[in-house]
Amino acid sequence: MASQDDERENAQKELFGISDYSETGRSDVYTPDGKKSIEGNELTIELKTKPECSGTGKKKYGFSTARNFGNKKVEDWRQVNVFIFSEFEGADFNGIFTRHVVLSYDDLLPILEKKVLKPYREGRQPRWNSDGYYGMEEFEENILPLLENLSPEDVKRITHTMEVGTSLNDPKFTWNELVKRGKVIGSEEDLNVFCEGLLSRD
Repeated sequence: MASQDDERENAQKELFGISDYSETGRSDVYTPDGKKSIEGNELTIELKTKPECSGTGKKKYGFSTARNFGNKKVEDWRQVNVFIFSEFEGADFNGIFTRHVVLSYDDLLPILEKKVLKPYREGRQPRWNSDGYYGMEEFEENILPLLENLSPEDVKRITHTMEVGTSLNDPKFTWNELVKRGKVIGSEEDLNVFCEGLLSRD
């Protein structure tokens, strides 16, 4: 039995004429969710969904993105040509979508810079409800030079620990900020027009 994630993703693919990217499904190595052939060019696609509301009826504004979202995930997403964010009716998926927005990586990059890369690099200063945390730039400037007596392997492990620690747990992207950068679509034809325009930018 398919999970709800798979059901939603498959429904997006059917609506927009998107093919599976990989026949093997999910793996430890990043692969886009789908692909689409436009004018002989294969475009890679990442798909995201969110419910219209919570189980209690409260409006849901944010799209879930990814766990451990830091520089590595941003670099993974750099491989992707097209991102589609779809909202579905109600709290549990019933096959009905209410709206969709499509963006290129370049369209999405300012949101990634603000929501992911800035805190990853700069960290957070202490606040009344948080001790804050170091960013990678602070680590490289203030801490890394103090580790010269350690082996390269240990320095690599500590650096990896910092990279994981400064990555965010599922930062949310709102409909308003996505639609400000992207284009609202409703059909496969709309997506094709967007993709054709994307190819003409190159």
